[in-house]
Amino acid sequence: MDDADRIWNRAALEAGGDSPAAGDRALAALLLVHGLVMNGGVHHALESLEPGELAAGADGYAYFGVEDVAAFLRGATDDPILSTWTEDTEVASNDRYEEMVPDDSDLIARFQDAYRDRPEQFAPLDDPRS
Repeated sequence: MDDADRIWNRAALEAGGDSPAAGDRALAALLLVHGLVMNGGVHHALESLEPGELAAGADGYAYFGVEDVAAFLRGATDDPILSTWTEDTEVASNDRYEEMVPDDSDLIARFQDAYRDRPEQFAPLDDPRS
């Protein structure tokens, strides 16, 4: 496991760690939203998150250059597909998300690029085994 893997895991499992830097916070917020979407769909994520968490998640997507998902989330309360739950809107919102994030590898690649280009945006790893 390399440093990027450990930082990813710290964001996923520890919300970025004890003293997260900007990149850690962005990644943790993105992963919170993405995990909920993958677990139960877009509406599940919207219903589960507090407004501040949703805003942080949108900012996290933007931080990693996924502006279309950031805009999708920021407009959730005004979007008829996202603001009203029906079986049809659930399918439509999940399809929209899947078009923007076809699989986890896209998010992983964007994180790895950000970590390679801006490592100072992520808190140091205290324990190389973490």
